[in-house]
Amino acid sequence: MLLLNLDRASAVPLYLQIAQQLAARIDAGALAAGEALSPTRLLAQRLGVNRSTVCRAYAQLQASGHVESSAGGYTRVRARAAATDAARTSDGHFDWGSRLRSATSPAQSVQAVGDGIDFRPLAPDPRLAPMDALRRAMKLALADDAASLLDYPSPLGHLPLRQWIAERMARLGAPVTADSVMLCNGAQHGLDLVFRTLLAPGANVAVEAPGYACANALIAQHGANAIGVPMRNDGLDLAALGAVIAQHRPAALYTMPNFQNPTGITTPIAHREQLMRLCETHALPIIEDGFAEDMKYFGRAVPPLKALDRQGLVIHVGTFSKLLFPGLRVGWIAASPALIPALAATRGTADLGGSALPAAALWQLCASGEFDRHLRRLHTEYRRRMQRLIRATRTWLTGERVRCSVPQGGYVCWVEVDGGQAGTHADEAELIAALAAAGVRVTPGAGCYPAGHTPAGAAFRLSIAQADEAAIERGVQRIGEVLRARRP
Repeated sequence: MLLLNLDRASAVPLYLQIAQQLAARIDAGALAAGEALSPTRLLAQRLGVNRSTVCRAYAQLQASGHVESSAGGYTRVRARAAATDAARTSDGHFDWGSRLRSATSPAQSVQAVGDGIDFRPLAPDPRLAPMDALRRAMKLALADDAASLLDYPSPLGHLPLRQWIAERMARLGAPVTADSVMLCNGAQHGLDLVFRTLLAPGANVAVEAPGYACANALIAQHGANAIGVPMRNDGLDLAALGAVIAQHRPAALYTMPNFQNPTGITTPIAHREQLMRLCETHALPIIEDGFAEDMKYFGRAVPPLKALDRQGLVIHVGTFSKLLFPGLRVGWIAASPALIPALAATRGTADLGGSALPAAALWQLCASGEFDRHLRRLHTEYRRRMQRLIRATRTWLTGERVRCSVPQGGYVCWVEVDGGQAGTHADEAELIAALAAAGVRVTPGAGCYPAGHTPAGAAFRLSIAQADEAAIERGVQRIGEVLRARRP
């Protein structure tokens, strides 16, 4: 019998130490299939433990499939099917990499040095979050109907919040009712539900280039293809979109008309009207991402595409995550009443409707007026930040080689660099690394394009979501210094 070493001072129970050590020997082949283990009474005497301790250890081994026993017989090592090497990696573990549907890999982070300034986050600044108001809202929601909120919810989500969203969208001109709104766990979950419902494997989706990287990755994960349509200063290149429709016959168009991520562009009403007519002509569904639609700082508000929708083509996806608390994960889908049941059925196969409590708490915030008061505070703060960013780019990022977008709202600004050492796509990684070395972290532009679409030059995205005015000024100044140092 192999010796076992028990540590009586360990927090691990003795029976589990016995089971683990015997299991390790069985796995290593030191105990062969069919070999009998020592009788429980004899092993207990050798180890100086109670017989019940050994019995529990053998029961643990039997539960894990290492041994088997029969009434009145010995406990023997169980014969198990030998693992093949075909599905193993070099360290002997199962090769999950060979089974993944998508070849996408996690984004590589670059560590900055010194007092780093991070222009990457898109979540709102937690320093601005109305925490006390949320605590009160949670208490009120539970006091109103705790039993209902903690039960399985409706697949469409909390009705009072859906009614509030529908009324708010109706004031923007969108023909929306509570029955055509379904809550979801943030905009990303909403996009996933839409893609799962609409896209067959191999389908094509027209997307903005540059555009939202996570949407492109999500399309790929569903076995579909993201087909890039170039962005112009006023939005999608509609002539290019027409060519994509004719050549690729996409199943849908994904677009972000307000404060587009990553460029910050807001499309004017005339462009939206032309886009709607084009999609109506070709019966092309539009997935409108309104991720930061309420964050308008300058100029007049432009109605969402859903407000121009005469045929029920537009699926509007919204979220509270970019305005309040990202961790609550509450967003919504506003679509044709003919589509909502299919989306609800898709969701029902995955999470049975999500959690009602966060939605109920958010409704308390909205119904009390706290949401609108918070939104006004956000506008005041982020208007100052965006003004500082625009002034800083005009001061520090000057010259023919650099072009910066001028957003009317939202959180992001797009910077393109032409010519010189930083003028090619291959040089973008070097530029991003140089910025990181200077203590500035930005989002690389190359990741904002769909697979197969190679941008002409280097670019990156700046986000002011969590950078205050002082950090914005210092960060853009450092970017300018890096760009000037790289000039030929």
